[in-house]
Amino acid sequence: MLEKGKITATQSGMILYPIIMSTAMITGPNLMMKHAMQDMWITPIWASCSGFLALFIANQLNQRYANMTIIEQSQQIAGTFWGKGIGFFYVLLFLQINGFIVREYAEFIALFLNGTPLSIVSSALVLVSAFAVRGGVEVIARSAQIFFPFFVVPFLIMILFILKDLEPQNILPILDNGLLPTIRAAVIPQGWFSEVFLLSFLLPYISDRTNAKKAGVVTIVACLFTMIVSNLITLFVFGDVTMTLLFPIMDMARYISVADFFENLESGVMAIWVVGVFVKVTLFYYVTVLGTAQWLNLSNFRPVVLPVGWLTILFCFWGIPDFSTVGEINSFAIPLLLTIFFVFIPGSLLLLSALTQKRNRAKGVDSG
Repeated sequence: MLEKGKITATQSGMILYPIIMSTAMITGPNLMMKHAMQDMWITPIWASCSGFLALFIANQLNQRYANMTIIEQSQQIAGTFWGKGIGFFYVLLFLQINGFIVREYAEFIALFLNGTPLSIVSSALVLVSAFAVRGGVEVIARSAQIFFPFFVVPFLIMILFILKDLEPQNILPILDNGLLPTIRAAVIPQGWFSEVFLLSFLLPYISDRTNAKKAGVVTIVACLFTMIVSNLITLFVFGDVTMTLLFPIMDMARYISVADFFENLESGVMAIWVVGVFVKVTLFYYVTVLGTAQWLNLSNFRPVVLPVGWLTILFCFWGIPDFSTVGEINSFAIPLLLTIFFVFIPGSLLLLSALTQKRNRAKGVDSG
């Protein structure tokens, strides 16, 4: 294996949680409200199904092809030619997704740093992530473990301070338009939940691998609960206005006022976003580097780190002219790509592997 480091199942969960929630917590309420209206709190329940399915597929592939990632597994299952083709598109996807995440981060930070070029903000994030990626999976896991409280605690504090301003009647009428709108709205968050498939890149390096599946389930349930709570809180505060707010959690932080002392807590939202996006960008950066090294049959992944970093910055701006394009991509293209590459393609490979093994066993019985 290219990576010699080891992490625990708990650390893998601490990596995956901010990866899913960093985007879902900030932009999720707005996107889900547009389709499900006041029933948007139901939407994450349907969306989580893709997360559980992606976790099942990742675990099954790992059991059949231990110590391999999807880049290597695809070659074992589909053959060298087709497997290389699949692996190439996975690496390209990781690169494109990571570039988009960095651009989304830069646009958000630009709200605080007026006049700062997006290229400076994005390059700074990629540079810091590059140091973590060069350190390997252990450094990434340790970083996620250290930053985890800084991701969770500010959100809990905001909920505590906003409780007095909640208007629970905004949830009514429940299911006024039936279940279908909540299911349609699940198309977007199901892509975020499917990112749990990235666990397949961590499984070969988890020391207590028997607990990895449990950690994955706990992570999905925690993300489901957090997403429901964030949707309900924004609904109780803003009602139907939620759909007009680009970053509802940010506006909620501005809404907080406790004894004329705790006010304008946007810094808390910024902390959540920065910490979550750092972990997310770093993991996508890592799987891009690791996947590239495996695809090229290299003996060391570290020489690829800087070239991939430069390409990430390039993809950050290529094809994304302005912030409105970021919103359009985030509401359709990204969830669709994530679902295809993290659920349908791995699921098809798992099915093909099962059929091939069944056919080989049948041939063995016949020849015997």
